[in-house]
Amino acid sequence: MKLRPRLLVDKLRTSLWLVPMGLVLSMAAAAHLLLRLDQRLQLDLPLMAGAGIAGARGMFQAVAGSMITLAGLVFSMTLVVLSQAASQYTSRVMRNFLGDRVNQVVLGVFLGIYAYCLMVLRGLGDDGAPVPVLTVLAGMAFALAGVVFLIYFIHHVARSLRVENLVATIQDDTLPVIDRLYPEAAGTGPAAAAGAGGRWATPGVPAVPATTSGYIQDIDADCLAEVACALDAAIEVPFVPGAFVVEGEALVRIHGAARPDPEQQGRIRQAFTCGRSRSIQQDPAFGLRQLVDIAMRALSPGVNDTTTAVLVLDRLAVLIRRLGQRGMPSPHREVDGVVRLVLARPGFEDYLGLAFDQIRQWAADNPAVLGRLLDVLAGLLGVVTDPERRALLHEHGRRVMAAAERAIKETCDLDFLRTRHARLAAAGAPLSPSGARPGQA
Repeated sequence: MKLRPRLLVDKLRTSLWLVPMGLVLSMAAAAHLLLRLDQRLQLDLPLMAGAGIAGARGMFQAVAGSMITLAGLVFSMTLVVLSQAASQYTSRVMRNFLGDRVNQVVLGVFLGIYAYCLMVLRGLGDDGAPVPVLTVLAGMAFALAGVVFLIYFIHHVARSLRVENLVATIQDDTLPVIDRLYPEAAGTGPAAAAGAGGRWATPGVPAVPATTSGYIQDIDADCLAEVACALDAAIEVPFVPGAFVVEGEALVRIHGAARPDPEQQGRIRQAFTCGRSRSIQQDPAFGLRQLVDIAMRALSPGVNDTTTAVLVLDRLAVLIRRLGQRGMPSPHREVDGVVRLVLARPGFEDYLGLAFDQIRQWAADNPAVLGRLLDVLAGLLGVVTDPERRALLHEHGRRVMAAAERAIKETCDLDFLRTRHARLAAAGAPLSPSGARPGQA
């Protein structure tokens, strides 16, 4: 199993060390270059009149001490934010905070200025040497920039813990994945087949056991199709990205007489990338999962934060709306008219259930959340044209009302939800070929 370039970029983006390390090396190199430049030019600016090496040394020592202190402060505040986000929302949102570019840059700036000062102190020379004017001026500019970054960092930390910004970030991370995985508009691409099992007269033979346990982060379908063609067989993948595979469990099933040799088994294993956690790169359901986890935490008896659950439903509506307007590709991949690969793929029903089922269950006695959920379903009916998907939306509306009838005792609350459900039913009138409902202009 190997790491794909897309996953490598994602891991580097969410690492807390890459950007700071790059800035440290850049600032150290800048110190070296400026010292060499001062040696050649030996500038004498009026601004630096009366300055000496001793004064410059004292300034750089003070800046270095303050910057390493600020770097420790930034690191401590980042850990506090991570801890609070994990306990208040869900531990699965930590990747968003780790990938926060502002946190990485601010930490790198303070450490970089510290490294700059150390390099300059090493190259200042004796007290009688000429003052490196450009180096000193750059050091003063970097110190002032550090103050600006500190002020902005405090502002950013306060903003980053607001749930509105957090759920918006998760939405923004998930939408490009949906667009990449489902580029076709609904009804324009090949339809997804009902299932893979019915394509074969006999069940496939389990083959190529996994050598490690973990979450499937990426599947290289092209590599698997090439192996299937070489075997003159069909390869069935029973796992979707985000599924957990246990060491020794069969990664694929082979439909055909041929069996992969050791080299082909190695290529099949390399087509799968497993890790300790899920990745969003081929798994938009992970974005939905994070949002649902935040809503469930908000709806727990110890928190009881209805507003946060409603905010999550607003963002889920954006993602499900995009999924509802996209065609789900067929799980079957053909090469020269022959089915060579069958991939397990989540359908619109799976995404819809992931987004709404648990929120409905946890909010069964909460009229505000259930009412917003009915409004979201009605809004989706306004843009989803596929009859099967519209029927699913109506079914979820029926489940919401069934849960409310069982859990809510107040008549006024039930009347409120019945009114919302009536609007949903009205939104479900059949569409004409032009996309308008009967009676609409």
